[in-house]
Amino acid sequence: MDMKHTLSAIALTAALGAPAGAQQQVAAVTTPQASRAAADDLLMTSVLPQGKKPTVVRAAQNLRAGSVLHSSDLLVEGDNANALDLFVGLELKRAIYQGKTLSPNDVGPPTVVTRNAIVQLEFVRGPLMISTEGRALDAGAVGDSVRVMNMSSRIILTAVITGPNKAVTQ
Repeated sequence: MDMKHTLSAIALTAALGAPAGAQQQVAAVTTPQASRAAADDLLMTSVLPQGKKPTVVRAAQNLRAGSVLHSSDLLVEGDNANALDLFVGLELKRAIYQGKTLSPNDVGPPTVVTRNAIVQLEFVRGPLMISTEGRALDAGAVGDSVRVMNMSSRIILTAVITGPNKAVTQ
């Protein structure tokens, strides 16, 4: 890493209230030869107050890919009970087995349009609005761009998902 990243690590530890000695340790670890995992481990241990464990969210049961998470599906280990709020209401991207740790990379916004679903396709330009049916060629969440085939003309368009089975062309 360069000097900019080293200074960022020092600023981060200072902002999080780490002791002064930890700032120099993080600066020493963020050299080009050190591994990123070692820097993260040192940062976590130096920032946490003495005797506190890092918060970990684990699966309370086997969870299938595509399922929306509820608070009963998750267990929180550690001192931060608010960590559960990061995952509740999100959809799993892959299967997670009981006792395994969840990370933010394992979840995403819930899918509202599935592949091959019939969607209400809208084209809006100023006061003009044209509405027709289309078939979604991709699955996605609100705000995702997906390919949609216009059912009457068979033309494939790119549209942004606005709600359950609704999309607006760009």
